[in-house]
Amino acid sequence: MKLRKNWLKYLLQYGVLVAIVLTLTKVFGNETADPEAYCPFGGLETLATYLTQGSLACSMTTVQIMMGVILAIGVILFGKLFCGYICPMGLINELFVKIRRKLKIKLFVIKGGSVADKALRLVKYILLFWIFYMTLSSSELFCKNFDPYYAIATGFKGELTVWMACISVGILFLGGLLVDMFWCKYICPLGAISNIFKFSVWSLAIIALYAVLTLVGLNIPWVILLAVCCVAGYLLEILCTKPKLNPQMLTVVRDLDKCNHCGLCEKRCPYHVEISKFTKVTAVDCNLCGECVSACKPEALSITKRKWGIYLPAGIAAVLFAIALYLGNATELPTIDVKWNDETVVSTEQLKTFEMTGMRSVKCFGSSMAFKAKLERIPGVYGVKTFVKHGRVVISYNPAQTEQEKIEGAVFTPTKFRINSPDTSVEKVKVITIRTENMHDKLDPNYLGMRIRETGKKFYGLETEYDCPIIVRLFMDVDEPVDEDFLEDVVEAKVLMMPQHGGGVKEIPTNYKFAGLEEGADTIAIRPYLERMFSPFKAEFKQRVEKYEGRPQEIMQYVDANYEKPLTLRNLPYLSNHLSQQDGIIGIYLVLNEDNLPAIQIRYCTDDLSADKLLELINLPTWNIKYKEDDIREEAAKFHFDAKGDIIKLGK
Repeated sequence: MKLRKNWLKYLLQYGVLVAIVLTLTKVFGNETADPEAYCPFGGLETLATYLTQGSLACSMTTVQIMMGVILAIGVILFGKLFCGYICPMGLINELFVKIRRKLKIKLFVIKGGSVADKALRLVKYILLFWIFYMTLSSSELFCKNFDPYYAIATGFKGELTVWMACISVGILFLGGLLVDMFWCKYICPLGAISNIFKFSVWSLAIIALYAVLTLVGLNIPWVILLAVCCVAGYLLEILCTKPKLNPQMLTVVRDLDKCNHCGLCEKRCPYHVEISKFTKVTAVDCNLCGECVSACKPEALSITKRKWGIYLPAGIAAVLFAIALYLGNATELPTIDVKWNDETVVSTEQLKTFEMTGMRSVKCFGSSMAFKAKLERIPGVYGVKTFVKHGRVVISYNPAQTEQEKIEGAVFTPTKFRINSPDTSVEKVKVITIRTENMHDKLDPNYLGMRIRETGKKFYGLETEYDCPIIVRLFMDVDEPVDEDFLEDVVEAKVLMMPQHGGGVKEIPTNYKFAGLEEGADTIAIRPYLERMFSPFKAEFKQRVEKYEGRPQEIMQYVDANYEKPLTLRNLPYLSNHLSQQDGIIGIYLVLNEDNLPAIQIRYCTDDLSADKLLELINLPTWNIKYKEDDIREEAAKFHFDAKGDIIKLGK
């Protein structure tokens, strides 16, 4: 079989598609599968958010930003290479053309330059404005709500709005089967951005004018710049069919002497560009896919007038992708860079900064803002930058009001962690204290506890307390020897191998330092230790406590050792919310019973609610969850109880 001249294009396109599928299906055991990890559109949204709001959108990183920046540079210098060689949506649209021909579905032709064509081209600019406006207003990637690629890649389980996603996927499929490249030509907001950058002289002039006006003191809202760019992009697209002010270095060139006007190139072109009207094909729809060059039998068409020029777009696209990947991994912009300092109180020159590393719980825009809210409550702190990719934060403070150690103590979260469950025969546990460094994050004690669990030694739990160095109390079997060398090796191990749900192991790098073992050991009885480690839950409805006082009450109790797991504590508020809407329910609790086992207790008045009715209520497949007075939603039940629990009568 003879290869097409543009075989490299197909190799790159299908290679990208295979890489996406392998990543999303976790064939290589990757712990996460972010379908937007290298999305240039999300990167441009994020960059715009950073420039206007001082923060990165959502959990986007510098990699996505660099993908967006390199895409813009690539369009200006070379053309719409991403659209033609890397974008999976472009490949899908091309496949629709082939499917339509196989199924003999009649092509619906929208003639270029017609009223319908011009009207439909407006759609992608409206979407572009809407998406960027919503993203910049909320610092969340609004495109996720209806992006068909994101919806398909996540199986409609991502951060999307289902009805929006269904409509966009429907338009993608139906439009692609009826009109060649319908999504890319008329709907895709990334296509709109690419077209704006293709008219580079005009777009850069608009941006430069905005910058100058801003520098001279005119406070023009960013939304005006966004609107002007969208309107200008649309008008240029429909009015300038042959852009002249264009520094693009790669174009399809037609040799007038060799051309026999057979029209095969225009038939093969997925966008049906009228190539016969060009010497250099500068049409806004051209993405240098090379289909026309490959189809031309008299070899009248080429890219940059060279026979091997047909390989240039694919090669440059791959190089640009590699450059963006390198720069994105080599640099990092702060997810948030926020200051709440009033210059009348303290000047910027008075502030100092210090850095905290290993902050794994600061992992996105939302957790960065939560960390910022915590810092705002600390006197003397006036700003923070977070770098979520490397778990790093930089805190600005006034040394005349506070000091680094006090700030670290204020942000420190004391933690307790169950390493192993002691046997029922255990009556006492031994307590020792070690000191550690570089354990600022609330997840660090959990990771240390998991590492100790891997050793198989009889350690039962740990708890932390802030000091310099950090205090870590370890609870262990009274017969387990205290080995300082062992403790140092465990603390300073560089990697935690954490098993993952569904198989596989996640490698978590750590950099903890062992600062020493305190002299002496203590013992405590098993019950106080278990109470120390236990996290109780109580949701009691005050009005019903008063209403049912003096009336017969019961507790239905379910005992299970697994109830001490964090999942139970996360789901108990749903249970209490669901049951709170039923008359007769007084309270829901998680307690440690007399046998030292976790127990869920549901307290109710038997005058208004029977045990059988309660069992039926808690075993409904869906629960009614009340978020607001006028907002009650059905959600899947978080617990299932096979039978009636133990009944504890409370009397009258």
